[in-house]
Amino acid sequence: FLMEKGNLLRLAGRPADAEPLLLEADLLSDLQRGIDLSDEAAVLLTSDAAREFRGADYEKVMINYVLASCYVQQDQLGEALVECRRVGEKLTVLNDAYARDNVYRDDAFVRWLMGAMFEAGGDLDDALVAYRNSLRVYEDDYSRHYGLDPPLQVATDVLRLCRVLALDDLYAEYASRYPEADPPRQTPAGSGQLVLVIESGRIPRKVERDFTTYTENRVYRLALPAMPEKRVRRHYFDISCAGLEERAWLAEDLVEIARKNLEDQAGRDLARAIARLAAKAGVSEAGEELMEEITGEENGCVSEGFGALLSLLGAATEQADLRGWLTLPARTHVARLWLPAGTHDVMIRRDGVRTRVLRDVEIADGGVEMRFVYTE
Repeated sequence: FLMEKGNLLRLAGRPADAEPLLLEADLLSDLQRGIDLSDEAAVLLTSDAAREFRGADYEKVMINYVLASCYVQQDQLGEALVECRRVGEKLTVLNDAYARDNVYRDDAFVRWLMGAMFEAGGDLDDALVAYRNSLRVYEDDYSRHYGLDPPLQVATDVLRLCRVLALDDLYAEYASRYPEADPPRQTPAGSGQLVLVIESGRIPRKVERDFTTYTENRVYRLALPAMPEKRVRRHYFDISCAGLEERAWLAEDLVEIARKNLEDQAGRDLARAIARLAAKAGVSEAGEELMEEITGEENGCVSEGFGALLSLLGAATEQADLRGWLTLPARTHVARLWLPAGTHDVMIRRDGVRTRVLRDVEIADGGVEMRFVYTE
């Protein structure tokens, strides 16, 4: 509730109202670490839906991203950077809690965004570190797990700051690894940057996959969450301003991250479901035996009927946990434009059709203006 309401307020242009809700959600997320024995007992006898909602790891990270965007909209760049830094700390704690490595270990887009924010604040050394970290995560994780190859624009950002900071050896290393990347451009005098983050679509709602079998007087049911088979349509975005045009690049595909996250959790979900099935079967058997003692009839209709009723109730309470943060964008694209200092109107076209115009965008000489936009 806190995440959904906070994000809806942000999308409605009310970042100051969204901020306290998202901060509360982030605090609650931190407090929910560890195992709640009462929760686990309820889960064992009912379903995973009985557990207090904690959110997937990527959803916990997105709390900090959404908070960072709220701070940027309020010109609080320092606070936004604090939220980006918390992502690394949070993922370290989350991954340490698992017996094996998670697929979702880091977030390349948030790392890139951190670099853009450092650059906006004039800290080019830290910006370069963040861009290099982003490129590493795209190389190591995103290309392998989500089918998202390292964007050449991120490599260009690394090359650009290597050139500015006169790191010739590092520049040569990345130039050899990414020969297709555009050579770093010189920032024209009297100009500044516009960094445009375009969130599009909605992450799909999870669906239930159930497996039910019957014996003579028992019902056994397993229910697990899954992503819908139907794929979310992909879009492309072109940005036009001051006679310039730039194609936005895909920075984050939360649909694929959510899908892979469910696959990564499937073994744990299945193990819990099997344990729950065994527990419910045990309750049915114990109930039948108890009724036999009460009635004094072995294999009587009453005791067998009571056991069957408990089995039916166990099957009826089996539900997959389909909860999730449904106002998150399906995908996020990014564009960076160098514009003359002054006031501009910025046009956004989706799939070649004009979808949004940002009026009176102020570009400062040597500055970096960041804007977050949502479109269906």
